[in-house]
Amino acid sequence: MKMNKTEVSKEDKLFGQTYEQILSSVLGGKGNFQLIYPYLDWWWPTAPSGQIAPAALNIVNSVPQWSAIGQYDPSGSTLCNSYQQVLQQVDPTIPPDIQQAVTDAHNLLVTAQNQRQNDVTSRNHAWVLANDSLPPGVPAPEWGKWEVDSGWAGTLQKDSDEIAIRQRNYSQAFGQESPELTQALDAATPPENINKPKDGWTTVDQGDGKLVSAPSFIMSTSSGQDWINLLSKGGGNKVQIEVSQSKGSYDFSKSWAGGNVSYNRFFWGISAGGSWQKWDIDQSDESVTAKIDLTTTLVTIEPGIWFNGGYMKTLKGQGNFFSPWTPTGGSSPVFGEGGLLPLEVVGLIAGYQPSFEIKMNSSTYKQHYEKYEASGGIRIGPFRFGGSGGHESNTIRKDSSSTTFKGQSTAKYPFIMGVLTTQPGLS
Repeated sequence: MKMNKTEVSKEDKLFGQTYEQILSSVLGGKGNFQLIYPYLDWWWPTAPSGQIAPAALNIVNSVPQWSAIGQYDPSGSTLCNSYQQVLQQVDPTIPPDIQQAVTDAHNLLVTAQNQRQNDVTSRNHAWVLANDSLPPGVPAPEWGKWEVDSGWAGTLQKDSDEIAIRQRNYSQAFGQESPELTQALDAATPPENINKPKDGWTTVDQGDGKLVSAPSFIMSTSSGQDWINLLSKGGGNKVQIEVSQSKGSYDFSKSWAGGNVSYNRFFWGISAGGSWQKWDIDQSDESVTAKIDLTTTLVTIEPGIWFNGGYMKTLKGQGNFFSPWTPTGGSSPVFGEGGLLPLEVVGLIAGYQPSFEIKMNSSTYKQHYEKYEASGGIRIGPFRFGGSGGHESNTIRKDSSSTTFKGQSTAKYPFIMGVLTTQPGLS
C-alpha cells in the first residue's frame, strides 16, 4: 500500500495524524507500532489453568503485515511455524559419515512443512470463497468456528503433528554435532503427549472441545476483563487524539516500515441500513475537527522458552542457511521484509470506551444532522462508535449542538487498536 509523496489523500492524512498521535501519546514516540484498522475486540475470557485462550493465541502468535497501518488477518502466518521454518533451513555442520542420514531426515521434514503450506493455501482460498458467497449484509463467519466446522482445523493439526515427528527425527539425526541448533529445534517442537507438560508449551481448545498443544506466551494482562477490573480501581493512560484536514500529514517514510502508506479505506464512516458507508463530512469543509478521548494501555507480550530470540541474531550473523535462503535481502530472505520470519508481536495497544467530539461549520452541521441522528453508529479512523451488538454491546450515546456532534461508546469490553512489533534477527 504505497503511493507517491505528492499524492496524499484526505483519508491518508487523517490516518497519519491518528498514527502519529497514538505513537507519541501511548508509546512515547518509540517502537515499531502498527495501527490496526478496523480495531479488534478484546473480549476473550481468561483461559483455564494450563491453557491459552484461542483468540489470544491467534493474535499474539500472528506475524503482522509489513506496514505501519495494517489489517489483522487470522489466516496469516504464525510466529511459531515461521520460527520453526527458520530453524529447519539452518545448514548444520556435520561429519560425512552421517551426511546422508541427515539429508534424508531433512527432506522428510521439508516435505511435511510443504504439505502444511499447501493446506494453508487451500484453507485460505476456501475462507475467501466462504466470505465472497455470503448474501449482502450478512456478516462474515467467526474465524475459529468456521475453521473447525470446515474441517481445516483438524487437517492443519495433523500437518503440525507430522512436522513435529519429522522435526524430532531431524534433530536426532545430527544430535550434538550442532548442539545449539539441536537445542533450539527441541524447544520449538511440541510435546509428544499433551498430558505430559513441556516447558514453553501449553494447550488450546481448537474449537470443538479438543485440547491441542500450543506455544506459550507471557502477557502482562491476560484478558480484556482483567484490564477492566484494574481500571475500576483507577489508573490507565488518558489520551486525546485530534485530527483535522487543516493539520499536516505524517511522513510514513519515517516509520519502521518505511515508504508512504495508502490504506484505501474511508476514515469517516456511518452505519446505515445495517452496513458501514463512507461519510463525506469533511468533503467541502476543511474546518471539520474530531477529538477522541479514551483510556489506553500497553500489554506486553513475550513468547515462552520455545522461542530463542538471541539465537536468531546469531543465525543472522552466521548466515548458514540452505540454498536459496539468505539472512536478509535477495529473493529468499530469512529476516526482514519479505522474510520467513519478518516480525514478532511484542505488545498490544488497547483502548476502552472512547468518546468523540466533531466540530464543523453550521452549514456542514445542517447537511449531516439528519443522517447522523438516524445512524446506528459512526467510525472515525480505527475507532468505532455503535453499529454493533453481541458480546461487544457497542451502542452509542449521542448529543449535538448547532456545530458539534458528540458521543461515547458504551462497549463493555476494550479493543485492540494496534500492535507493537520487533524484527527477529535484526532488533
